[in-house]
Amino acid sequence: MQTHPYPWLFYPALSEERLSLIAEELLKVLDMTWQQLSSPLDDNYTRGTCTFGRQRQMLIALCLSNQHTWLQLTHPGRDVTFNIENIPVRFFADDPDNPKKPGFFRRNEVDQLFEPQLTTPTLHRFVVEKPEFEGEGARVHFIGTNALDEIVSKWTYGEGRVPPLHAMGDTPPTSVPIVLDPIRAPSRDRPEQSNHE
Repeated sequence: MQTHPYPWLFYPALSEERLSLIAEELLKVLDMTWQQLSSPLDDNYTRGTCTFGRQRQMLIALCLSNQHTWLQLTHPGRDVTFNIENIPVRFFADDPDNPKKPGFFRRNEVDQLFEPQLTTPTLHRFVVEKPEFEGEGARVHFIGTNALDEIVSKWTYGEGRVPPLHAMGDTPPTSVPIVLDPIRAPSRDRPEQSNHE
């Protein structure tokens, strides 16, 4: 249920089409990485760090591809920052409603475009929310916070999304025969039996 206004109501440059394009790419990288890192030697740490690194590289490559004139790379460091038109954005893997990652609310030099306000978002983040249970799809949230680090705008991508299926090994599953009980249609020629007989 949507409880905060959508980002494009504050800044039209943050259109749903643009946010969806970036969110889908973030989820593709997450899905691909988790599929590749499903060995007994992998855990949430190896998957998490690899996913973050690959998502960061994907964002840098997307910005430098010149496919989208509205997307510019402004800081290629570990805390990669890019602009959607003139609006600075970063990304994190975190809880969108209660972010805990260090630096989530910290503004770097290229992340301070707006004067502090309370009713308008001045800080924008893509937040990748990993699935809580196996079989659930990940979601991406785009949140805007005010000067008090309160969420004042939010949009979610991936509601109802089913992650791609993949085999857990190299051996394909064996086929299983399906055996059905014989089915007969009731005959109308025979008289019904009474319970008193």
